Amino acid sequence: MSETKAPKKRDIFIEGPIASAFIAESIAKHATRTDIGGHEIFLGQVRADALATESGQPATVHAIEYTAYRDMANEQMTAIREEAFARWPEMTCLHVHHSLGVIKAGELCFFVFASASHRQQAREAVTYVTDEVKKRLPIFGKEVFTEGGHVWKQNL
Repeated sequence: MSETKAPKKRDIFIEGPIASAFIAESIAKHATRTDIGGHEIFLGQVRADALATESGQPATVHAIEYTAYRDMANEQMTAIREEAFARWPEMTCLHVHHSLGVIKAGELCFFVFASASHRQQAREAVTYVTDEVKKRLPIFGKEVFTEGGHVWKQNL
């Protein structure tokens, strides 16, 4: 009787913004893999949106303060990873990282990176994973205004 190995639960969270050097290192680590034909990356960045405050006054987003139910989010991310590898068995790597804490406008807060033998599988996997993370993970963003105050971000 063969035992089924439980999927490894990973912590996708990074305190603070995602550094471009971290992204570059992630890509560079795959240079020795000769079975990869394509990489796909999604980078989420905080926008300085102009929004209306509760009083109806215009305000500009200065930063987003991210919080999460960390254990629940990582558990759900494990399921999403397993679904992605089942849908795209040609995929060789999948990395997902999301920021926690205060991330200023212009800084990176979300990084999804997939590799596969062919580019189409990597593209489809990144789109799927990005959308599922936004739908299913209990990650919350408080948009903090330059003018003071905040609103809770809606995932679209």
